[in-house]
This record gives sequence, C-alpha cells and structure tokens, in this order.
Amino acid sequence: MKLRIMAAHQHDTNCNEIWLYFQAVINWVKATFPEYRKEMKKGLEWGVLYNKYGAGKYDPKALEARVADLMQDEDISRYPGVYEYLLSGEDKATERVLSIRAFTPQAKRAAYERQKGVCPKCKEHFGISGMQADHITPWSRGGRTITENCQMLCDDCNRRKSNV
Repeated sequence: MKLRIMAAHQHDTNCNEIWLYFQAVINWVKATFPEYRKEMKKGLEWGVLYNKYGAGKYDPKALEARVADLMQDEDISRYPGVYEYLLSGEDKATERVLSIRAFTPQAKRAAYERQKGVCPKCKEHFGISGMQADHITPWSRGGRTITENCQMLCDDCNRRKSNV
C-alpha cells in the first residue's frame, strides 16, 4: 500500500497531501488501539485498514479488552489479524485473518453425533476419543473452521489423509 501511494505521488512537488494522509493513518491507529503491541502491529497494512474501517466509530477500551482476550486464545495462529477481525465487527467472513484451525469441542461433538461415531473414510465405528476433527474442505483451500465443515476421522485415517 505504501509503495502504491508513494508511486502515485512520486512526481508531486509538494508532499503535504501524502504527509497528511500518513499522519491521519498513524493517529487513527494510536487512537483506536492505544496499547502498543510490537509483535502485532509491525508489518500490517495500516493504510488498507484505515481506508476500509477508518470512518467507523470504535470504543478503544472495548477493543483493547477484546484484543487482550484474543491474544490468549491458543487457537489463533495469526495474531496481527486480530485488528482486522475486530474492526470488521467480528464478522465471520474475516475470521480467516486469525488463521483459526482448531474446532471447538462443541463442533467436534456435533460432527461425531451427526456421523453416529462412524469414520467416513474406513466406515468403522469409534468412540469420540479415537477420532480427530478434520476440515471437509481443507483449511488451506479456504475451508472454514465451522461446525458444517467439520468431520470426525479415526486417528489412523486422519494421519493418512492428504490435503484433498
């Protein structure tokens, strides 16, 4: 984003416009997320987030409380995505920015009950402790970590499964 803006203004004789834009982005970030977390903020496309969400009204204290909660969630593997997730109103469509790959115990139980304990690969019956949650549409191919995309495979079939 920065490079596109810089390229668009490379021949400007006055840099006030771009300077004011960058200052607006920086001030918006500081006001919206006052707690500085180096490991989360570095390298983010703040200009993109500002352009998309900058006009919204946010409660910085409430956002910081949710950031602190989400930072403790071991299922999230991409913590910088927390900012976009929160700015979007915790929209399910932006959940992917968190890289959540683990199914909840409730989703696992629902899939197990739906399948009546039968592994869809080998057609054998197992107790829930002998099965593992698996994405029907692989996570790496855009499959979401939601109950409808969860299936329970026996331990052996899950180990043998490829990314198909």
